[in-house]
Amino acid sequence: MERGVSARAKAVTGATIPDRWMADINYVGGETRIVVFEELEDLDEIVERGPDWNTIEEIVIRLNRPSCLPNKSAS
Repeated sequence: MERGVSARAKAVTGATIPDRWMADINYVGGETRIVVFEELEDLDEIVERGPDWNTIEEIVIRLNRPSCLPNKSAS
């Protein structure tokens, strides 16, 4: 999945920066949904929209921003 930019982020900031968070929601049976959202509090609404939350096996949440790790070889 391409890292997305939600309509909410565009409306609030006026920019096309990616939403702050990305989650992989893994369901029983092997289905996976990948969603992007700006605030962690938005995840509960995404989960409630379905499929049935009782079928969730795992949710992995990660920061949806490029990594800015220092270059270790530049010592």
